[in-house]
Order: sequence, then C-alpha cells, then structure tokens
Amino acid sequence: MTAPPAAPDPATPDTVATTGWHVDIPLVGPVGWPPTGNLAFLAAIGGLAALEVVAWPVAAALAVGHVLAQAHDHPALRAVGEGLENA
Repeated sequence: MTAPPAAPDPATPDTVATTGWHVDIPLVGPVGWPPTGNLAFLAAIGGLAALEVVAWPVAAALAVGHVLAQAHDHPALRAVGEGLENA
C-alpha cells in the first residue's frame, strides 16, 4: 500500500506557480488568478459599485479586505507582520 501524495505547503511561493498562471511582481512575489469564488465576489462588489448601490470607497475596502483575508499566508504579508512586530 502506498501513502497518498503529500499536500503542498500553502506557505511556499512555489505553490502559487503550480496551481495556475501567475505573474512575478518584484517585492511581492508570485500573484495569480483568484479562485472562482473570489472572482465572483469581486465581480459582484464591482457590479454593485458600478450600479451605485455602494460607494466606490466602500467597494474598494471590501475588495481589498477580501483579498487580504484570502492571502493570509502570502510571504509579503508575513514580512509586513514581522516588521510590525519588530517595531
């Protein structure tokens, strides 16, 4: 009986590269296409802002908060957190 393959560590930047297309941004690292659920949420927020149901600053804050909540293990965010702890 063989062991199941080990799951990739989500904390490594190489994981983004293996799960879909990505763009390497200096000082940030690899940035890829969001999963379908995230894309639908961002599209809905953008649609509500376009229809003026919510104000643009509110929509932007929701979108940024959502992206940051989904990328809680991103290396750049970890470096910012470590810098804030050292300050």
